[in-house]
Amino acid sequence: MKTKTRRRRLFSLAVTLALGFVATARAKQPRGTTMTGIVKAVDHKTRWITFAQDRGPLRQFVYSSRTQFWHHGAEELPARLLPGMRIQIQLHHPLIGPDFVRHIMLLTQPATPASPH
Repeated sequence: MKTKTRRRRLFSLAVTLALGFVATARAKQPRGTTMTGIVKAVDHKTRWITFAQDRGPLRQFVYSSRTQFWHHGAEELPARLLPGMRIQIQLHHPLIGPDFVRHIMLLTQPATPASPH
């Protein structure tokens, strides 16, 4: 009888700890690393962005199909992202798969060359 009681208590303790761990892990959603820099290249077919981080390395990452692109306070499609734009991103580093972003915010417009008159 003592063995069954101990096993039940041990099992109950293990289940309680496991459920507590799952609830804690779900509550802590990673927000990513905030970075600013200049877009060097964009491939909208594969959703790859080449990004020159301010005072940092050149990075490549993908944007998800649900990425939010904020352009002058309004949400736009990421397809409007162009090389030369200065942006702020939240970069996520998953354990499996490429780095990706979910939020892109335009900081300034790219410089447009003046047309000769």
